[in-house]
Amino acid sequence: MLGGGLQLALIPAPLIAAAIVVFALSPRQARSARLVAGLGIAATIALFAVEAAALNGSGRIETSLGTPVAGIAYLLRLDLPGATLGLAAAAAGLLLLLESDRQTREVSALLVCVAGTLVAALAGNIVMLAGGVEIAGVGTLLMTSAARGRPGRGGLVAIGLEHLASLGLVVAGVQLLSVAGTTDFAVIPAGAMGATVAGPWAAAGVMRLLSPAFVPIRGSRTPTAAWATTGAIPCGAIVVLRLREAAAGPLPEGITIGLAVAGGLAAVLAVMVALRRFDAPVVAGRALCVLAAAPVIALIGIAGAAAGAAVAAGICCVMLSTALTPAWEQIGRGRASAALAAVSLGAAGSLPIGFGITALILELSAAVAIGRPAAALVAALGLAGVLGAAAAVQAAAHVLTSRGPAGRAGYPSVLGSVAVVVSLIAAVVPGTIATSVLAALNAGGLTESIGAAAIRTSAGDWSGGYVVVGFVIVAAGVWAFATLTGWSLVARSSPQPVPSVGSRPVGLRVVRRWRPAALRGSLWLRQADEWLVVQPQLLVVLVGGILAILLLPLIH
Repeated sequence: MLGGGLQLALIPAPLIAAAIVVFALSPRQARSARLVAGLGIAATIALFAVEAAALNGSGRIETSLGTPVAGIAYLLRLDLPGATLGLAAAAAGLLLLLESDRQTREVSALLVCVAGTLVAALAGNIVMLAGGVEIAGVGTLLMTSAARGRPGRGGLVAIGLEHLASLGLVVAGVQLLSVAGTTDFAVIPAGAMGATVAGPWAAAGVMRLLSPAFVPIRGSRTPTAAWATTGAIPCGAIVVLRLREAAAGPLPEGITIGLAVAGGLAAVLAVMVALRRFDAPVVAGRALCVLAAAPVIALIGIAGAAAGAAVAAGICCVMLSTALTPAWEQIGRGRASAALAAVSLGAAGSLPIGFGITALILELSAAVAIGRPAAALVAALGLAGVLGAAAAVQAAAHVLTSRGPAGRAGYPSVLGSVAVVVSLIAAVVPGTIATSVLAALNAGGLTESIGAAAIRTSAGDWSGGYVVVGFVIVAAGVWAFATLTGWSLVARSSPQPVPSVGSRPVGLRVVRRWRPAALRGSLWLRQADEWLVVQPQLLVVLVGGILAILLLPLIH
């Protein structure tokens, strides 16, 4: 390692070099682009892992790259939360590159997303954090334009929302410079975190955690919400964690209440969309990702070890949920893809087959610990969690019972498969996996291991591993009993018979009778509209005459 902390500046160097090479490649050289990008991300992961190992479980490494403006330094810092999120984003990007249909433009967008996330994870002040978040936003813009060469309206709306949210970091930085004279996370005084600082700062993180709700959907290949795992979600998570670190306590009361209301509303709206659109796995899955992010948003302003552990668990859940999205966005690749999609939807819906159920228990226990003021929040999150599980079951059943869109045969998504395995392992052995990751994201961790299959929190013991194993055994028993009795739990949907003329519904006959009149009326309205377009003065004169007739008696 280099001395003086300068090694931190070299961590994104392989990514930058790989991006320069990939941008110079032609669209026909997609295989070379994937190879170069894979080598760059792998080298970055190796450098990140070496520096993270030097932390010895605590502490941080800091370095300054200069102070171009008084009070504003290019400050880099590496600690466990940043290292964990940076490694997770880089690993997700490497898995996305293993897809054989990644094009050159997609690879370049992926590199920009990961590079921005690493800069945000290594940021030591708000200036560097805003810069990293904006670089990841540029990667999102490139991603939305990868398919057609230019961004569509949905892509422009998505990047517009993310950019407006990023301005919150700029506003918070300006406020801190005027009040405290610094934007360094380590030395921000607690009294400087007023509503004008905490509010815009929190908005920047919230909008990125909600990014699966507005990232556009185009086809079954690109772009997908999985790209948020490399950019928007880890950037939003690091923004939230830095805010809680700088505040060192509860946020201003108005901001805390606003975040709780926003989280509760997001949970309710997301579960309504998931229940209503269970027949569209892409939409239902996006709603489940928003449902996973809602408790994190609601608990951002709450201080304490329980809330910190819940926020850390929620961040892990959101990362895994967005990483699962390729599983249900690529159902047409075969039966294995359909089975993977069904399991992924169950894991994203907080069923006892993934880490989501553990995160939900920690989040609800933290909300209950607040007391009576959080009764409405507990009710919203609890009801949304139960209904979200029901929506996940409906969506999974629809995936298994429908043929799905036609598509080429192939292997299931690599990222989705790995995310399913990681989520299941984290649920079966939470005392080994969950506690270590939560301790890295939350320095004052409340959870502790009481065995590989169970953890202990403020609300008591949670035997996540035993619950998962029990759920799988019960589900297998029900399936076996149904098979022996000849009752098919997953019945193939049969085509609906076409009604004959004699059995035509009454409503259809009425509609057909009114159809000629409706067509003539539509034609007259269209002609009148075309005439009024070139005769705007007639409408003005007509309205003016009516007003004159009505108002002249009042004047005299």
